[in-house]
Parts: sequence; structure tokens; C-alpha cells
Amino acid sequence: MQLSRRIDDLRAAIRRADHLYYNVGQPELTDLEYDRMFRELQAVEGLHPELCAKDSPTQRAGTPLPKGSSFETGKHLQPMGSIESLMSSDEVRDFDARVHRLLDLPESEPLPWVCEPKLDGVSASLLYEDGKLVRGLSRGDGESGEDITQNLRTIRNLPLHLLGNGSLGSGSLGSGPFPKQIEIRGEVILSKVEFRQLQENEATSSDGTFRNARNTVAGTLKLLDPRTARKRPLDFLAFAIGHADGVSFTTHDEFRAALAMWGFQVAEPYARCNGIDEVLAFRDDLEQRRDELKYELDGIVAKIDRMDLQQKLGRTSRTPRWALAYKFAARLASTRVLRIGAQVGRTGAITPVAQLEPIELAGVTVRNASLHNWGLVAERDVRCGDTVEIQRAGDVIPEVVRVFLEHRPADSKKTTPPSSCPACNGSVEAEGKFLYCGNLDCKDQLRGRIVHLAGRRAFDIEGLGPKQVEQLHTEGIVQRLEDLFALGARRAQLAALDRWGEKSTNNLLDQLERSKSPALARFLHGIGIRHVGEQTAKDLAAHFGSLDRLQAATKEQLFEVDGVGEEVAASIEHFFAAPQNQRTLQALFASGVCVQQQAARELGRLSGRVFMFTGGLSSMSRDDAKAIVEQLGAKTAGSISKKVTDVVAGTDAGSKLLKAQSLGLRILTEAEFQSLVATK
Repeated sequence: MQLSRRIDDLRAAIRRADHLYYNVGQPELTDLEYDRMFRELQAVEGLHPELCAKDSPTQRAGTPLPKGSSFETGKHLQPMGSIESLMSSDEVRDFDARVHRLLDLPESEPLPWVCEPKLDGVSASLLYEDGKLVRGLSRGDGESGEDITQNLRTIRNLPLHLLGNGSLGSGSLGSGPFPKQIEIRGEVILSKVEFRQLQENEATSSDGTFRNARNTVAGTLKLLDPRTARKRPLDFLAFAIGHADGVSFTTHDEFRAALAMWGFQVAEPYARCNGIDEVLAFRDDLEQRRDELKYELDGIVAKIDRMDLQQKLGRTSRTPRWALAYKFAARLASTRVLRIGAQVGRTGAITPVAQLEPIELAGVTVRNASLHNWGLVAERDVRCGDTVEIQRAGDVIPEVVRVFLEHRPADSKKTTPPSSCPACNGSVEAEGKFLYCGNLDCKDQLRGRIVHLAGRRAFDIEGLGPKQVEQLHTEGIVQRLEDLFALGARRAQLAALDRWGEKSTNNLLDQLERSKSPALARFLHGIGIRHVGEQTAKDLAAHFGSLDRLQAATKEQLFEVDGVGEEVAASIEHFFAAPQNQRTLQALFASGVCVQQQAARELGRLSGRVFMFTGGLSSMSRDDAKAIVEQLGAKTAGSISKKVTDVVAGTDAGSKLLKAQSLGLRILTEAEFQSLVATK
């Protein structure tokens, strides 16, 4: 009785999850949670086949279509199945061994596999008759789907008619005549760049439409007005064939070539693999590079290349026996918020942080997640005790992206921002959605300020990293910013510190002495004026030339500097007007710091151009390359925007290059850049 109830609970939970994922576009479970539940049901039904029902989710490819749907439904000419999802290399090897047994082949004989990315989008099936698109269906329950043809027709890279001889030249697979009927299966997806721009350009809706790219795609395909769908830059990537009348292929590789010639975009990167070891190597390599690629992926799909072997292997009621999906480590997971605390950054920003029940995510144990600012905490109403979904992409700090309100404790209370600084108990000031500590001597703020000031792009003091600064502060040697340049008087105390000694002490003191004459731009960047980054510091230095002129500038004069608006101008005025900051500046000058004046920037032959560097350069460092273009009158930027005129792409250029291409910016190779700056 207990086992039967557990099976019923699992089936009900999976059906609900399928409905929310496929029909509503609002998943409530992470992939990891869903896979665990699905596998448990498979295992129980395998041990007790008498309890397995024909309508069990393990026997179906999709999920029932929603009742009262606004769309007509249509039947797939060939069922649209799922692919067996595997979680480890051992499972992949077991799958390969099973294929060998079914084909009666020795395991020592490598099978011909092809591998493609497993795209994190929404599946659709397109029906073409004599080369013309006549219908597009969602996956639905695998047998039938919703007719979303009008929305699919708005997708910019989806051919409404297969390309033929006139577009591709004679003698190709793309030349007519076209198949009488053919179903092309693929994924509707948003690129990372386009999704970020969509988030920036359109307000995030309260129902979470723009919470992630896949939800946005699912919601877009369900819009009743195709004019709205047309405004969203969806892509369609083809990867499979359903019913076909009038054409046949001997390999999947040949089919992919036909797709490209007919005008479809296909998923890249792609590989032909000789044996399962090469499949595993492809998957591991792709997982390492996933952040560089244009689209979100959650694994790979591997298929037996030869169509005759696919036919021989056949399929189960739910999945083909000749294809597998091997997923990457999960980057979404759910856990519980134990506490909402705060941390203080170098500019005094007090940032909310969720302390979590530890959970494995993307190969690491996550205990904390960023909540970014107090406005976001209020907007998402994150509370202590909440069950939340967290996301980790690449090396980015995990963030809370969703609250599961249905699991909220009855006695939960709203989270309120701190009324005083959590590090020094000093007063706080609000600026929009952000809170700041106003005490420059706040211990957490001070440590961050010193590490920033010592950085390579500021005062450039070697040997003064976070560990050294923490030690100097803990020992009471550096309690204020200006104490740093008075360390010569405490040489003996420094040398006596753990892991220091005479050599390290002398090296640090030499570095400090050398750094006492910073250029104005480096000084402005190093002292940590809120909202003044490296480029703004350079622009201010070039415009005013001296610290005295900058301090005396009116707000109107500050507005004359490119990139300085109301917020930045107010921050600069506030910084120099604060008595505590003036005391710090005077103490720095008394310690021997002498800021170098800067001549006004001369117009060079690259004036008016803005350069952004991405990837590695073999002939010079990025800093050297930036210095060269700035000497020639250009500006530099750290991120892609429409203000950038030139993008220099080195080796392993990633998402920034993709965004630059999408904006149509001028892109230079390293060789082209060298030629440009060498031209007299």
C-alpha cells in the first residue's frame, strides 16, 4: 500500500512538472530534481512491473495538452519522442555496451557516433510539403501538439520555403525537387546576447516571463498576437527528422548537410566520433567551453550516425535506443534560506547575501548566494526560511533567481534592510535600491579600499593583496588608508610579522615609495570615488588635468566630461565635500603622496574611436594595448556597448565577441590591430 502510494505521488508530481514545463513555460522543479524523481519512478516500476501503467510518465514522450488551449491542435506524422537522459560517464558506457549487444557486435568494435549540443530551448516540429512550410506544432504529448505556426513564422532564421537550386547552386542536396512531405524537428531558442538585451529593454513581468531564456521562449510561442512574437529575436536550430516522404538519408551527417543546404541553422559545435571515448571527450570539452558559446546548453546529444543501424535498434515506447543525452553538471538547484545577512564592499555598498543550506551545484558546494541589492530583495520578497532556486553560471557568484511561495513557512517575516552598517555599526545612507556605509574607516570597507588602491590599474603596489591587508589590519598596523604610506616608521613591526621578514618588508616599502607619485587618472581610480571606474577616472583626468581643478569643478563643468551624468557628478561632489575624505586626502599628501598633473589630451589619429579588447593577445598585454590606443587619442571600454567602435578579438574571445557581432561592431584581429596602430 505504501509503495503504491509513493508511485502515485511520483506520477502526480511528474505530470504536474511536465505540464508546467511544456505547456505553461513556468517550471517549478530544477532539471536535477526532475531527473531524480523520474529515475526513482523508473526504478520502482522496473522492480515491480505489475505496477507499471500505460499512462505512466515513464511510458510517454511528452505531457497531455492543456484543456481549453487557445491554439488548435495537430497530430505529428511521426511521434515526437524524448531521448534517454544520462548523468555519468559510466551510464554512457553502459548505454554503448547495450547498443553493441543489440547489434550483436563485439564491444571492441567502435560504433559511429555523431554529437551535437543539447540546447536549452523549446522543441517544435515543422511540416513542409513540396518545400513549403505548412504547419508548425509544439511537442505536446509526443503524439499531438499545439498549432503555433503563426508564431513560428516570425522566427528570423526559419525558412518559410526550403532553399533550392537558385540559392545554393546545382548538384547539391538542397537542389529541388523537394520532398513531398518532411517533418523537421528542432529547438526554438534565444541567444545569450539577445536574452540579455531583451531583459534590458523590456521590464521584467511579475509572472517571471523573463526569468530565464527558456521561459521567455515558451511564453513567446504561446502569444496570441504574432506581432508581439515578431519583436522577440528567436532562433530555430534544426536537429532531427520525423516523417519523410520523397527523401532518404544514409547517415545523420548527410541529413545535417541537407538541413544546412535547405536553409536551416544547425547546432554547433558538432563532431563525428569513432567510439564512445570520443563522445565522452566531446562532452567534457563542451562543458568547459559552454560559457563561450552563443546559446545556453545543458549537455550533449549523441546519436548513432548510420540510419540503417538506427532502424535496426528501434525504440522503446518513450525513447530511441540509438540516441542518448549526457547532461552537464546542474547550474540550477533549489535549497533553503537559513539567514539573510549583508556584506560591505570597498565603496561602502551594503549588499544582501542569502546564507543557504549547503547544496552541490555545478561541481561546487554552495553556501551563499547574492541578492544584489535591497530593492531586489523587496521585489522578489526573499525571506529567511524560504525555499529558493539558485543559479550559478561560469565563475559568477551564485544568485537567487526565484522564490517558491508555495513552500513558504506560515510564520515568515519580510526582510528589512539594516538600519546601521553590519560591520562598524555606523550610519547608512540610501541611494535608489542600494545602501551605503558612510564611514570610510569601516573595517570591511577599509580592507577593500586598500586592496583596490594597491591594484595594478590604480597605485600598482605589488605584494599587497587581500591576505596581506587582512593581516596588517588585524595586527593594528593599518587602521586608516593613510597609514599605508607611513609604514616606513614601523619597519621592525612589519618584519616581525608571520611570513614577512626583512626581504618582504623591504620589498613592500620600496613598492610604496615608488607608488607615491601616481598619475592623476590612477589616483582618482585608486581612491575609490563611488561610480568612478577606470575609464571615467581617465576622462576626468584628461578634462581637468589636476586634482585641484577637479575638486573646484561645478556640477555643470563635470557634465562636460563624456560619461558623467547626474549620478556620477553628485558622487564626485559628495566625495570631495565630505570632511572625513578631505582629512584622508591631506593625510595622504602629508605622507608623501604627490599626484601628477596631466596635460590635456591631444587629438590623435584615433580620436573619436572607442576600443574594447577581448581574449588573449600574444604580442602584448591588454593594458599595453589600451595604453597604445589612448596615446593615439582613442578611448577604451571594459564592456560591449553601442559606444564601442572597435573590438579587438584575441584568442579564446567569448561572449563579448558574440555580442559585438550581434551589434554589427567593427572587429579586428590581433594582426589587424597591430597594423592599425603601427600605421604612421
